[in-house]
Parts: sequence; C-alpha cells; structure tokens
Amino acid sequence: MTSKIKKQKQIFSLLNNRFANLLEVNDPDTAFGYKKAEASSEISEQNLLINKVYNFYKSIIQNMNSGLIAADLEGDINFVNQPAGKMLDYSREDLLQKNIYDLFSDDEESQKCLRLLFLPGKKIDDKEVKFKKKDNSKILVGLNISSIHDENNNFDGIVMLFRDLTEIRELKLQVERMERLALLGELSAGIAHEIRNPLAGIKASAQILQDGVDNDKLQHQIVDRIVREVDKANRLLKEFFKFAKPTRPNLKFHDIELIIEGVHLLLKSNFQSKNIEFKTEYETGLPQIFVDDTQIEQVIINLFLNGIDAMQKGGKLKIKVYKKELSVLENARGSSGNPNGKLDYVILQIIDSGKGIDKKNLEKIFNPFYTTKVDGLGLGLSICSRLTQENGGKIDVHTEVGNGTTFTLALPAFVHN
Repeated sequence: MTSKIKKQKQIFSLLNNRFANLLEVNDPDTAFGYKKAEASSEISEQNLLINKVYNFYKSIIQNMNSGLIAADLEGDINFVNQPAGKMLDYSREDLLQKNIYDLFSDDEESQKCLRLLFLPGKKIDDKEVKFKKKDNSKILVGLNISSIHDENNNFDGIVMLFRDLTEIRELKLQVERMERLALLGELSAGIAHEIRNPLAGIKASAQILQDGVDNDKLQHQIVDRIVREVDKANRLLKEFFKFAKPTRPNLKFHDIELIIEGVHLLLKSNFQSKNIEFKTEYETGLPQIFVDDTQIEQVIINLFLNGIDAMQKGGKLKIKVYKKELSVLENARGSSGNPNGKLDYVILQIIDSGKGIDKKNLEKIFNPFYTTKVDGLGLGLSICSRLTQENGGKIDVHTEVGNGTTFTLALPAFVHN
C-alpha cells in the first residue's frame, strides 16, 4: 500500500508544484485521507491544509470527463480515476491489478504507440488508439501521455489521459456521408434532368411510329418495346429524383405509433405471406415527432421491405421506440429551447432476424445504385438517408452476419428549421 500512496502523491504533485512541499509528510495515511481525524484539536494546521489540497485535487481528478491512469516503469497500473474504469467497464480495484500492456488493442497503430510509452522524455499528444474493454470489445480513444519523475527528477513512470472518441467518430462519419450524398444529389439532379428530355423525344417519336404501323406484327412489337423501355427509364428517373432532389418537407407534429401502425397495415399481407412475426415495443409517454409524416412513412416502408427481403424463410421483425436526449444534429441547428446542446429525439429501431449484412458492404449500403438484390435499383436506402436528413434526423445501422440487422432512426421531437 505504501508504494501505491507514494505514486499517488507524485501524480497529485504534478498538478500543482506549489503544493509539492506540503505533500511531503511522515504519515501518508493521514495525508491521503485514509483515516478520519479523531478530533479537530489533534490535527495540525499543516495537516488540515494538506487534506484540503488533497480533497480539492481528488474531486477534480475523480470527476473529470477524461480517464486518467498512471503506471510505473514495468507498466503496472498504480492509479486510476473513476471515469477510466467506467469507460473500460472495469472497477478501479480491478484496473489496479492490471498492467498497462493489457489495455492496448492489438492493431498496428495501438501497438506502435505502446512501444513509445516508456521512452524517457517522450510525450504523446492527441494520439488516436484503441483500448480493450473488459469484454474484449474495442474502444477508440484520444490519448495524451506524460512522464512522471521522482523527487530526484528520475523518470519513474507515465500518466495517461484519455477520452472516448467512439461517438465523435460515428458523428463525423455520419456528417461526411451526409455531405457526400448532398453533393451527389445535386450532381445527379442535373444529369437526370438532361436524360429526361431526350427520353421524352424518343417516346413521342415511338408513339408516332406506333400509330403508323399497319399489320406488321414484328414492327408493332419493336415499337411497343421502345415505349415500354422509355417508361421504365422514366420510372427509374422519378425514383432517382426522390433521392437527388426530395420535396421540401411539410413539418408538423405527428404520433410515431400511428405512422408505424399505418405502414404495418399496408404491408400486412407481405408479413403473412413470408411467415414473419411483427412485434412492437413502445416506451410510455412518447412525445410527438416534428417531421413530414409522408416522407418518414416512405422511409419506414423501405426499411420494413428490406427487413422482409432479408427473411425469405420467415422470422421476426421487432420495432422498438423510445425517447432519448441527443446532441443537436447539424441539420437541426436553429432549434429553440436548446440551453445545453441536447434535445429530445424519438429513437425508432427496426430489428430483423435475417441474414445480416457483410461488413465489407456496410459502408456502401447508403450509396445510390448499390444493391445486392438481383432486381433492385439500389435507391431505397439512399432515399431513406436523404429523407431522414431533410427531416432533421439521423439513420444508422448495426448488423452481424447470421444474426440480423438493426436500423436506427433518430427523429426530432422539437421544432427545428
């Protein structure tokens, strides 16, 4: 225990050198608060000040948003604050029994950082690495590392400060995807418009020929085929326009339960014919969502149909709806009543028990014209993403091959621009 206390003293002295001399006391138990004073008259003025300084720094370290871990030159952990344990799903006591090498992931970047840890005088700032949590899952962290020196200024260990970047990285990827889709949408709208004009001319010419064809069966079939193919191309362009240039949403407050039940009623025969069980789970006291109900209904229809297609041999489609406070999304800026940067969203999860999506395809599924279906156009999820964005929401996906897919919609429950 004495060595642990000594290391803790060194860490606190790093925070403010002005108080370093006050921490050099003969009774570390009293200095570090492990005993309660029996009577205030028995505690010296110096010890009172030491305890005050200790409690002040303890409060800062244990309540900061970042994780803090210190280790000796062998890598044995000798100090942990509460946020570090919480981020890694360990108790502080468990982490104190571990070595720093146990925390780093085995990917190349993390191992490279690990090799630099104990180089004398080495300082690492804002390095992105992956840590292993208690269940061996990975967490992306932003890492800062400084050296600890003893009373003789000898290199004696390291102190690491880190924060969880997982949510930040996901939001960044979401914003990048939205920007990419918006740019592609603008480009596509122009291309689609230019294609429609010659198609209209081709169809008009084919119809004139159709009227002039007598009884020549082959010619009649050829002209009919031209008209059908032009109509097919026009239908494709109409779907493409929904993605490239969706109608400006008519935003009003709506009950999410009514939208979901309406879609289920519309697709009820599809569920029955594929032997798919439909189950809903609504949190009580759900607020209304501020969206265009027609556009969000189209999103939900597409996601339901995707789930049905993923369960060709039957299965279960579960709908889970609940309220959650989230940081205001980029396209919801200008919202009223936003004192702390967080507002109410209604979270809709569509969970199927289908075959799942291969991870190598996951980054592409929202791209227009990307599809794994033989007869698919590849516009369904692109339209879902674009319409959700236009309504101030967010769409995300989690999947595991063989264990189904979960699409998550975050829909605003507040007035937004």
